[in-house]
Amino acid sequence: MGKAHQDPEYQRNRKRLLSERGISCHWCGTTENLTADHLLEVDAGGGHEADNLVAACASCNNIRGHRYVTQKNAHKINARKNITKVDNAFLHTKIQTPTQVFPLSDGPNQPELALTGHDQPRLETIQPEAAGSYADAVRDWALEHMDVTLMPWQVHALHGQLLHDENGDLLHRTSLVSTARQNGKTVALGALVGWWLTEMPKIRGKKQTVLSTANRLDLAVSLFDALADILEIRFAAKIIRAYGRNAVEMPDGSRWTIRAAKPSVGHGTSNDLVLVDELWDIATTAIDGGLIPSMRAKHSPLLSAWSTAGTEASTAFLRWREQGLRSIDKGEATSLYMAEWSPPPDLDPNTPAAWCYGNPALGHGTIEMATIQAESENPDRAQFLRASVNLWVASDKGWISSGIWPALKHDGDIPLTNSVIAIETSMDDARYFGVRAVQLPDRKTAVKVEFVCDSFVQVMLEVDRLATDPTVKFAITPSIDIHWPVRLEARRTIVGYGEILKYTPTVRNMINEKRLVHDGSAQLAEHIQRAVAVRSQGSIALSSQRSPGPIELARCTVWAAALASRSQITGKPVIAFSR
Repeated sequence: MGKAHQDPEYQRNRKRLLSERGISCHWCGTTENLTADHLLEVDAGGGHEADNLVAACASCNNIRGHRYVTQKNAHKINARKNITKVDNAFLHTKIQTPTQVFPLSDGPNQPELALTGHDQPRLETIQPEAAGSYADAVRDWALEHMDVTLMPWQVHALHGQLLHDENGDLLHRTSLVSTARQNGKTVALGALVGWWLTEMPKIRGKKQTVLSTANRLDLAVSLFDALADILEIRFAAKIIRAYGRNAVEMPDGSRWTIRAAKPSVGHGTSNDLVLVDELWDIATTAIDGGLIPSMRAKHSPLLSAWSTAGTEASTAFLRWREQGLRSIDKGEATSLYMAEWSPPPDLDPNTPAAWCYGNPALGHGTIEMATIQAESENPDRAQFLRASVNLWVASDKGWISSGIWPALKHDGDIPLTNSVIAIETSMDDARYFGVRAVQLPDRKTAVKVEFVCDSFVQVMLEVDRLATDPTVKFAITPSIDIHWPVRLEARRTIVGYGEILKYTPTVRNMINEKRLVHDGSAQLAEHIQRAVAVRSQGSIALSSQRSPGPIELARCTVWAAALASRSQITGKPVIAFSR
């Protein structure tokens, strides 16, 4: 219940209004489920006096309230769109979203800190054609039963993962949503659980089974605590409150269980909806071995994972995120929906501009810029960047400076002729990466992601395709050379850590001097930006152990770019004689 509804004057006049005989809804005339509604909203100047209250059914009251909030938010957004300049203080001249970002105040004539975050994610997978989305229904459920107006970013994230076809079947089986901490992920999860338990059985005509988990049991139970009373009071649910065995049983047989994310989680269950909170701290065995198999027997299930950025140990999160980046680069819709609110690589992570990208709840009454500014003084800078900015730990320690890589995007063709294809496998041999590098006529070297494969058979199909051009050469690691075809031995060079140590300074100089350009691949940008260099044997080398996630494409870039940039010998050799 909102603060306005706790006002004594409102309570008094509401009681008097609803006690009158023969009253009906002021808007539709029904006499069922009547409430008191403000003719003029309180935050628009209306008061709690009797003249400003009318009887309204719950449905009309909720619809008017939602419409008012939507119009108010739209007005704010339009107002921001109309702003083009404020004392030359904007950090961006090109508006990325309907929000404006200001720098830190450093003088009496400077503007205040930015108050709003970005409603749209920086990274989002391609959305397939859909008949609709259940997100609006979840939003309405939250307003009616939780007394919560979901923020635009929450509705956006729910919209993407709840897209459905004309039969009502979901178009995504897995969803990954990422923001900084305390932006409202748990509230969105609660709305999704409540709506699914109470409304999805009506849509599908059968009871539903929901399982939610988190990196810690107390975090998983906190979602249960926030929602259990609502389900019990409003929907006559049976609540089991035994810690560690918390569950909700609905009258129609639908069930919601809460468990800790142990490797065995999900075993022995068959779930229509699985919710995962803070995926960054959950093991791969719990996701791939426990939760995903628990949905195999269900029609149109959904695994909905929400998380803050992680560390190099966040294997499960990294794998799903890499898959999302691959689909973004390919421009193809898949069964995975990913939306990430995080700073772009060309922004300094210590500025309000970056903070706004990672905190979409800014300006919506939950997080204030002053709070993030205070958190930025935390001596543990890595944890601040991860938790408060949604930046992967150590990615700010990359081998190149922020802002350099995006500026090197090349819009022209990157030819195959005379190129070098560097091929590398992931540390667990689960994926294979290929990067093409070629020297352009202007002496710059261009790179692009050639392929990302899940098996060596697919790699060899790609190699056969590329080898049809006799000028193409390959740079491969020893693990790939074991199975390399004999017919292509003359066209391959073996590369490894020694070449990384030798070529990393060279390629970094090429980047700093703008002699290396790229095709704008999102996945390549992530690998390049997160790569961390360490000093070794009097040089520097990219380190997979020190980097917060996979950097195979960065390693391939170093090998391919260095080899492709070598001077090409043209014309016939000249023999010189001297006396």
